[in-house]
Amino acid sequence: MGQLAMADATTSAGAKSKVSDKPYREVTIASLVLGVLVGIILTASMTYAGLVIGFVVPASAIAAILGWGLLRGVLRRGSIVENNINQTVASAINNTSAGVIFTFPALFLMKDVEFNSTAIAIAAIAGAFLGTLFIIPLRKQMIDLERLRFPSGIAVAEVLRSPGAGMQKSLLLAVSTLAALAIGLLVSFKVFPDKIDLGGPLGLPAYIPNVWALSLLSIGAGFISGRAGLVVLLGGVLANWVIAPLVVNLEWVSAPAGTPPDKVGAALGGAIFGKINRPLGIGFLMGGALAGVLLAAPMMRAAFASLRGGKGGAEEMNVKWMYIGVAASLVLLGVSAYVEDPNVGIVRILITAVVGTLWMWLAGVIVAQCAGMTGWSPVSGMALLAVAVVLLITQGSIALSVLIGAAVCVAISQGADMMSDLKTGHLVGSRPSAQQVTQLLVSWIGPGIAVLTVYLIWTTVKFGPENASIPAPQAVTLQGVIAAVQGGDVPVDKYTIGAVVSALVTLATGGGLGVLIGLSMYLPMFYILPYGLGCVAAMLSDRFLGKTTSNEIGIPVAAGLLVGDSLAGVVFSMIMLGRSV
Repeated sequence: MGQLAMADATTSAGAKSKVSDKPYREVTIASLVLGVLVGIILTASMTYAGLVIGFVVPASAIAAILGWGLLRGVLRRGSIVENNINQTVASAINNTSAGVIFTFPALFLMKDVEFNSTAIAIAAIAGAFLGTLFIIPLRKQMIDLERLRFPSGIAVAEVLRSPGAGMQKSLLLAVSTLAALAIGLLVSFKVFPDKIDLGGPLGLPAYIPNVWALSLLSIGAGFISGRAGLVVLLGGVLANWVIAPLVVNLEWVSAPAGTPPDKVGAALGGAIFGKINRPLGIGFLMGGALAGVLLAAPMMRAAFASLRGGKGGAEEMNVKWMYIGVAASLVLLGVSAYVEDPNVGIVRILITAVVGTLWMWLAGVIVAQCAGMTGWSPVSGMALLAVAVVLLITQGSIALSVLIGAAVCVAISQGADMMSDLKTGHLVGSRPSAQQVTQLLVSWIGPGIAVLTVYLIWTTVKFGPENASIPAPQAVTLQGVIAAVQGGDVPVDKYTIGAVVSALVTLATGGGLGVLIGLSMYLPMFYILPYGLGCVAAMLSDRFLGKTTSNEIGIPVAAGLLVGDSLAGVVFSMIMLGRSV
């Protein structure tokens, strides 16, 4: 009887233990549905934002703030790790927009090039899967061993750890989003001016631009980036306020003959950008990317050693999925490449698919490392290199080169995003395998949304040189690189100077600064200036109000400015599309 009682007590204790050891809610229907909905909305808005300012901001923090407001505030349930799955899903969908907007829009600017958007979407989806799969063996190396910071991952972890302020942050985000949406629509409909020229009143010539765009998304992006974003401002100042007057005084550029006197300044500005800043910026991107390969070599060796061991660790997905994913990606890339340009031939298509897949791996390691050190993911330089190489392999197939470039961009964007999210999960106690599986399940959604958004904007209001309000700087740069390679008019001297300086800067700092400076050298100054203002505002807020206030109030407001202004562009495009039907 005593033994029976003891057994009953043991059973009871065991039952209690089972109840107390019950895992927290993590992968749930609520977290998946909310993440998908937020991811789709942010993909459309960030695609527009990327066409405007040339880069995108990760959606993780925004999704995390919304998650606390909805999962805990409205549904009255949810845990930190459940919200972490929500933000992982949202950012996995949204982050693919970067890969699409850096490459795909260039095809619209080259009006004599025929392309198949479905094939490009398939290649981008293959890249999305590969970017996630390739980064899995590097998690322990980057996070557990090298302990890279991943600033954005740490910031999201701070949001997830503050459930008490979730509703307040969500309200701030909602109010800021609606205000920015309203102002953005007023700017789109020309009720407010889209730019303010402060250079004219100061007597500055037009080739030294001091024009500020009324761009709330630039300010919001700058605030979220904080001190790290000052590198972009530095590159813009270097290109427009230092190099521009220098080359004019040295008479390295001149306005075309017959230019009216009142247009000379603007003509000089265009010549400086086309002949000096853009090729130097491209050289910076390429030099920084190649230096990044050297810096990442030890990490890549460790990753390959992990693969040779036949497993990725007990906490990771089984490594067999990587092998399956690589094989599937080769098939998808091969099929999409053949559909895009069957005249290239099977052999060259296979070589292109293999080279593209290898570059996704290498570039993904480099970009993830840069994100871990600086918080930035400089993917455009890697895409430029991929497109240039494929142009040589395919003997000049532009559409196929851009297709591979899009797949590479999406892959390396996903890799950096996955590693940043894994850093967040590491800090809040999530299971790495849960995040990896959910990202794989949803990453195919983003490319389709981004492609459709690009089509919508092009059909209604255009982008690029035809619309200064949506300059699509990355696409314009890619178009210039393709034209230079095809025409044999490659400014080798400027590419070389930029590449050497960028490589030295990158090797000296151990991060992706060379690539980031190169990126900002061909972004429009009128968007860089308000972006820099947002960076300075974040620094001042941290200094005088405290980082707690910046995180609790500043980040939600800045995120709302970014999302609302971007959504205004999407809404305006839909209105214009409705009018044209």
